[in-house]
Amino acid sequence: MMTRAQPKSSPTDDHARQIARALSKGRSPPFSADLDEYCESSPREIFAAFAGAARHMPPAGKDEVLAIGYLFLLQRLLEHLRYRTDRGYADAAKLIADFQADVVGRVEAGQVDARMLAFVGGALHQSKILASPELAAASARHAIDVDESRPLPADVRAALGGILEACGGDPFVVVGSLIENSHAMPAEARSSLAGAMALAGIPEARAAAVLFLLDPESAIRRTVAGALDQVAASLTPTDVRRLIAMRNWRPGAERAEVDAVIRRARAAGIDCAQWEAGSIESVVATAIDGATTQGFLLVSPAGRKKRISSVLTKDGIADAWSGEPESRRRVEASLAGAGMDAPTLAVSRPYLDRTVAHHLALSTEKGEAPPLGLLQVAETIGGADWQPARMAFSEALAGLIADIPKAMCEPAALALVLRKSDKLADIEAIAQSWFEDDAQVAQAVESARGRDRTKLASYLLQSVIARRRDRWAEVVLRTALWMREAPPEADLCWREVALVAKALADGRDMTEIGLMRDIALRTIAALGSAGRM
Repeated sequence: MMTRAQPKSSPTDDHARQIARALSKGRSPPFSADLDEYCESSPREIFAAFAGAARHMPPAGKDEVLAIGYLFLLQRLLEHLRYRTDRGYADAAKLIADFQADVVGRVEAGQVDARMLAFVGGALHQSKILASPELAAASARHAIDVDESRPLPADVRAALGGILEACGGDPFVVVGSLIENSHAMPAEARSSLAGAMALAGIPEARAAAVLFLLDPESAIRRTVAGALDQVAASLTPTDVRRLIAMRNWRPGAERAEVDAVIRRARAAGIDCAQWEAGSIESVVATAIDGATTQGFLLVSPAGRKKRISSVLTKDGIADAWSGEPESRRRVEASLAGAGMDAPTLAVSRPYLDRTVAHHLALSTEKGEAPPLGLLQVAETIGGADWQPARMAFSEALAGLIADIPKAMCEPAALALVLRKSDKLADIEAIAQSWFEDDAQVAQAVESARGRDRTKLASYLLQSVIARRRDRWAEVVLRTALWMREAPPEADLCWREVALVAKALADGRDMTEIGLMRDIALRTIAALGSAGRM
């Protein structure tokens, strides 16, 4: 009996189907180390992922869930490319530009509809990639055709009312959806939309407009602040509370605008609402990886149910969100499948607060505002007086060193700790992500081609890695602080790790520090396995 040959499935198709199966069963996408490896090694598959989404998305296709699986995969691939652009790889930036140009070309040629263009804008937003001017222009030209069966009402008030109704009146859902779906639109159009919400005369729209003060674009934040100033007397006590909470989360140059709105509201007799009841039952934090990323998962009571919130830090507040209330069983299942591959520890509320404050400071110093989800997290836990405040490296290190036995700090004992620091059992899993991977390091390795790995590691430690001493000292210090959150009976090696941080801060020769030599060797291996050696 002969059977018809089935078309060969590609890894892109396989991953998209796996994601679609999980989504169809109400589970989170199965993000894993295998998927991350695929995304890192197959950047050009962004074209195939987009094509798969366009092929299956109705009305052109017949499998919306599978199309969404391809879109999830597209977003993940774009995110990995953005990581590479952050590290200075020009090839990644060119690939992103080529991809956006390809999407524009397909839309203009009528090969894909404007709905898919909006989906691409959402994927770029989630990946924190700016839309190209050409993609923004195409989005503006085709925006009205996103859903031809339901054209946008001519009356802005009616249009905003429809948006609010579709989102159940939840301002966080409204603004999150608008920010994502309008990411590829020109900034002027998005500013007009945000300003219209403030001035529409609808209380729920004004509440949503307040949240636009945390829009990623400074121009939009300032437009909204100006519009809110005109309607400050119509704000609610909850709006005022949110304004006060967000005031210091914005860059310093933008705070006076919020102060003006608050003063006008107060002058009109509007009080500041109290934070609603809320608390945290538990906080779990990942270790700090080599890119300085750390994730937090918070569990809060919500009546008879539980609610999961998340904060992701990476040289600032990178992401934050709160989920819907779920049963204890669902929450436990979500935590188990959260994909937090890095080692984790239960940490204290003060540790969370200190970390959030530090990264808020990093965000504002860069002229950025944190994602609006951070305010949602604050409200979920019953209020949080999170104010930007950098962690003072020297003070934090001194606090740790003061609690280390003097005998460990003696020259001979210290030299032994540093030399064997790559053998610390508690640090082994954490340090797997500790390596350098950027264009400058790749060039340094390429220029030293021909040396054996031991000599090449020493070269890196005395050149490019030595110039990043302060960054590695901070990563190691923050790891020691994280490890100290463990209960005393765990007896984690935070003391030894703190001594490594001090040695780095003191300018000690990195070749004498086993942990740093391990980082150099892992850097060589990572560049080699990625085909960049």
